[in-house]
Amino acid sequence: MAVKLSPREKAALATQMMNKVSSPSPTPVSTTESPVRQINSVQIGLAMAGQGGKVTELEKQLHEAERALDEVRADSVALNAEWQGVLPSKKLDPKFVKPSKWANRHDKSFEGKEFLALKLEIESAGCNVQPIKVRPIAGSSPQEYEIVFGHRRHRACLELDLPVLAMIEPIDDKELFKEMDRENRLRADLRPYEQGVMYARALDEGMFSSLRKLAEDLGLQSSNVTTAVNIARLPKAVIEAFDSPLDVQYRWSAPLNEAFKSDPDLVLSRASEIVTGRLAGVKTSAVKVYERLIGIVDGQPKVVSHIVKLGGKAAFKVSISKDKVAFDLPVLSKATLSKIEKAILEALKEQGALP
Repeated sequence: MAVKLSPREKAALATQMMNKVSSPSPTPVSTTESPVRQINSVQIGLAMAGQGGKVTELEKQLHEAERALDEVRADSVALNAEWQGVLPSKKLDPKFVKPSKWANRHDKSFEGKEFLALKLEIESAGCNVQPIKVRPIAGSSPQEYEIVFGHRRHRACLELDLPVLAMIEPIDDKELFKEMDRENRLRADLRPYEQGVMYARALDEGMFSSLRKLAEDLGLQSSNVTTAVNIARLPKAVIEAFDSPLDVQYRWSAPLNEAFKSDPDLVLSRASEIVTGRLAGVKTSAVKVYERLIGIVDGQPKVVSHIVKLGGKAAFKVSISKDKVAFDLPVLSKATLSKIEKAILEALKEQGALP
């Protein structure tokens, strides 16, 4: 007696038969194979059972599902690429996080309105939203960390007795130095004196073979590094003449150094007078301190001159005032004058006075 099969049973039987023909031995199906390819035998079976219309609809749905899956995979790849190399953040006890030996933040950076605003922001959030970066201090127990960048955020959390959110990565001194400098320049809140102290310390400790090499490794113009270092290397008495060393501006570097080079005793005397006045309650703005140090009184520039000698004999005179430098030279040939003009142009470019 013949058994009458339903359309569904016919489709299942056809599928089994097709699988036996096409796959004599069982082969695992790859999980990455296209869903449409995996149902080929099902399509054939349904077609043999007279369900062709349903095959078309099923195929359409599977194609749509496959496209959606491809989009999800693409989004996942893009997300992984975006976060590739990003370090996870962890909340640390700020008491176990130490300032870097390369720390360039002056004590004045932890005072004033800007730092207060930062503290209020962190206090409101309950933690620093933007993580700092630290490296583990080898051999410490309990584990301690050294700051790579984020000294002010760490200080704010320490004073507020809040955990500090930090990224942790073991890196060497040079990489720490470069990351700290890069972060500070991106935030654009580090002052010339602080920047100069950092560069001068790196040079003094032999981290870089020369100032030019330091500038190359950091991707900076050597003239800008020179200016910052010259500010940091000004005599302590000159720096202390200012209410804060953070007030010293880049454009003051050359005049201050030239004035000190020309007559150090006079500049130191002026600095001492300014400090004495401040201790007596006389308030002097940074601009006025600068002008006083280089010899400008009541807006009138004082010309400071010195003789450049060669072989013990006077060669020419240089006169320096607030806004210009004058050279008193003997009569020169056109060729010699042209060479001097080119040398001056190069010097101006080095200093950043020309593009």
